[in-house]
Amino acid sequence: MYPALAGVPPLLRAVNRHRILDHVRRAGEVSRAELSKVTSIRPPTVSAVIRELIAEGLVEEVGSGEPATGTGRPPRMVALARNRPRALGFEISAAAIRAGLCDISGALTRQVRVDVAAGTPEEMVERLRTVGESLLSSIGCTWSALYGVGVALPGLVDAIRGVVRWSRPLRWSNVAFRRLCEERWRTSTDVVNNAVAGSMAAHFLDGGQGENLIYLHLRFKVVEPGFADETHPIVRVGSGIIIHGEPYHGDFGAAGEISQPVQHPLIYARDDSGRPFGDVDALVRAMQGGAPGALAALEKLAGDVGTVVRLAVGILDPGTVVIDSDVPGLRDLLVPRLDRLLNEDRLRKEAGTTRIVASTLGEYGMVRGAIVPTLQRIFRLPRWMTRR
Repeated sequence: MYPALAGVPPLLRAVNRHRILDHVRRAGEVSRAELSKVTSIRPPTVSAVIRELIAEGLVEEVGSGEPATGTGRPPRMVALARNRPRALGFEISAAAIRAGLCDISGALTRQVRVDVAAGTPEEMVERLRTVGESLLSSIGCTWSALYGVGVALPGLVDAIRGVVRWSRPLRWSNVAFRRLCEERWRTSTDVVNNAVAGSMAAHFLDGGQGENLIYLHLRFKVVEPGFADETHPIVRVGSGIIIHGEPYHGDFGAAGEISQPVQHPLIYARDDSGRPFGDVDALVRAMQGGAPGALAALEKLAGDVGTVVRLAVGILDPGTVVIDSDVPGLRDLLVPRLDRLLNEDRLRKEAGTTRIVASTLGEYGMVRGAIVPTLQRIFRLPRWMTRR
């Protein structure tokens, strides 16, 4: 132990460590003097904690900053160490596994998508292990070197117990999935709903979204091809809710499960000759090109999704609604229209402006969201330390 930490109670040491490390994460690059100033922790203690974090490979020196007074010795700046992966995230769907290794900041260092067919929970765990070991071996890493693993999947998930209560896409019911995973790779694993993972990524990794937000993920390519035959006439809408910086699950784990149907635009969209569009991508190209029939379908879709957004905003009153989708082009066309519809609501104008923004997290956003619980254990104080 460093002299500056000798005699400091363990609880206070833990508080100081979490506060300093989380501020380094938020600041990007920061000097020890600035850390002492913003945290009100004595400079010798800050220096001692930083030395410990450097020794653990969590923080590194990244060069010199500008002197505070413009003269004198430049301060040594520190930042999160990003030289190796710390967590492995998975997103499972009925058709594919996405996996990614993330550094301590939550940034992807390596990722892969593998097409799979739905199977039993045991078969899926084995597929995850194979994909994970392939990623890890590609950089000479092992499961034991990770701080944690996260798995995001569709359905009702008891995140506390790691139990998948029900997943229609995967056809699972009451599966102790976390236990299966941890027995297979002997590394701490979190299991969360995929939209909840998206909301955690939007809040924790995509800075500036605020402490209260709703994340909506619109899936237009649940089944392809075949949408035009009206076999699957709705858009799959997933939602995650963040309240005061924490995911909200509800009493039964079903918070955010939206039952309001949104009709798929391929059912009613028509080109200039009155023919249906063959797939979503063709429809989006027509929308981007200004085709009247496609634009009419876009306005109807915006109205349907806008109904969901207005209901959610009216109940939860968040500062931000983050829109994500498996079709980014369609998402980007929807966002300004949803923003306009929400701002036409007089009550919302009087109460305050809720921002409607497009997610910037990309295809692997839910993969990154799945490892947020691992990162929170590194950066945040345990909840029992912060209760009042």
